[in-house]
Amino acid sequence: MNRLQFKEQIERYKQESWWHNYLHVRDHIFYLLEEEQKQSNRPSNYWEEELAGFDYMFDASPLIIQKLREHCYHLTGLRAYDYREHHAHQIESFKKKLNALREQDANGLLVPESPLLGGFGYLIDDMLINLDTLKFYESFLALNKAGLLAPLRQNVGDKKVIIEIGAGWGGFAYQFKSLFPNTCYIIVDLPQTILFSGVYLKTLFPDASVLFYGDKPVESLLDEYNNYDIIFLPHFFFSAIKTTKIDLAINIASFQEMTGEQVDSYIRCLAELKCPNIYSHNRDRSKHNRQLTTVSSILSGYYNVTEQRVLDVPYTDLVVPMTTTKTLTQKILWKSDTNRKRLIYEYRHLIGTLSK
Repeated sequence: MNRLQFKEQIERYKQESWWHNYLHVRDHIFYLLEEEQKQSNRPSNYWEEELAGFDYMFDASPLIIQKLREHCYHLTGLRAYDYREHHAHQIESFKKKLNALREQDANGLLVPESPLLGGFGYLIDDMLINLDTLKFYESFLALNKAGLLAPLRQNVGDKKVIIEIGAGWGGFAYQFKSLFPNTCYIIVDLPQTILFSGVYLKTLFPDASVLFYGDKPVESLLDEYNNYDIIFLPHFFFSAIKTTKIDLAINIASFQEMTGEQVDSYIRCLAELKCPNIYSHNRDRSKHNRQLTTVSSILSGYYNVTEQRVLDVPYTDLVVPMTTTKTLTQKILWKSDTNRKRLIYEYRHLIGTLSK
């Protein structure tokens, strides 16, 4: 590519919808950051450090936004580099883990990584599969086993309202809206991370009705929430939500990084809003987080907590402990939960059910 070709490519990219989505969302994020400065609700020490690592995204070129997924490693640790051809020797481990999950899926809950915006993964059965794909798939299986997806399949009455706290780059939201399009999906997150999820979801769902904090006066922001497909709210607004209809709250791998006060505030507010169920796929506490007791103890202070088992290994572990997925499933069913000691740093699928 010569200099002229480079300039022409940049100009072509600037005509793309995803570039205009970036500019639009970035304007919203600057407004959110200005509003955040008026609040006393600061991120945990962990997130203060992480947020400082991707401030370059506020001055990104079209070349960066065109490969947005490659920059989401700031949020999940996954790198496109690890899925290039010279790492293809790992594909068999991904296949075994995927097959183990598929054995428990009777409802077609697998949603592959989208190739848009630099989506990456190993090509398995003509689908892009990466570790996030497997993590989200496992979460859907846990939600399904708990009976929380059945009402969404019925697709009757008003839209179901889903709140995800800490949606990261928007991957689980994308999969959820792909499986259950007739839902109002509310994302509550730190402003800087909404830069990722906002651009990603607006690009993958170009026809969706989207609402950002700041689009309407605060006092009437959620008056017509059911008219929207996706709503983006900053973390500091959460306690002011007055919506009385929340059908399910979700948190995947971010409660574990918060302070105990922040986790308690989220869960207490959800209980006050009469949210009937919370799903948590977290460690009880990340090893480096000294500002949190445990997620399960805080959750159990407001909800009746049960655990759903999917596989006998965490989503981060690609090693299938048996030679076939059939024997793996037999092992999972055979192993006693009551006799198994849980470690504080182990990922768990917890379901919180509000007492009636």
